[in-house]
Amino acid sequence: MRKYTEEELKEMDKKADIAVKTMTLTSVGIGFAPVMVDVAVFMLTVSTGVVAVGKCYSFGLTKEDAGELIKQFLKTAGLTYSMIFAGQKLTTSLLKSNPVTYTPTMIVDAALCGATAYSLGSTSRNYFRRRAEGKKATQEEIRKWMKEGKSQGKKVAKKMAEEKARAVSEKK
Repeated sequence: MRKYTEEELKEMDKKADIAVKTMTLTSVGIGFAPVMVDVAVFMLTVSTGVVAVGKCYSFGLTKEDAGELIKQFLKTAGLTYSMIFAGQKLTTSLLKSNPVTYTPTMIVDAALCGATAYSLGSTSRNYFRRRAEGKKATQEEIRKWMKEGKSQGKKVAKKMAEEKARAVSEKK
């Protein structure tokens, strides 16, 4: 495997940051989608995002490879992380089916999708950067990156979701 210079890695980081932001913003938009459509589209968006991040660091992945990597990240982050996400997605999907709770639930769901995408995107960024440096990521590092990504992702996605909600309400 080719050894990259620090300057090359920084350029790769910039591209990866754009891919993570795009992945997050797209996932926030998915939270505004109708019930149950969002889950399949979300998974496609996240796997496509991980493929894009990998390409930033010259790693060619298929969507299936990305799906396996996402599973590895979620497994490493812990069963609790995955179960909380699944439970929140189920709850928001149910609440989105009720006209009374639809609008506030869309915002919550958008933030949830965005935060999860950000966490997976930033973890994949760190993972591929580490590999581009010729090193392997440890389970502990992945767990740490997922936790940090979730924390930061909540802030980033909440802001994006609120901006999207304002834009949607202004169009009405």
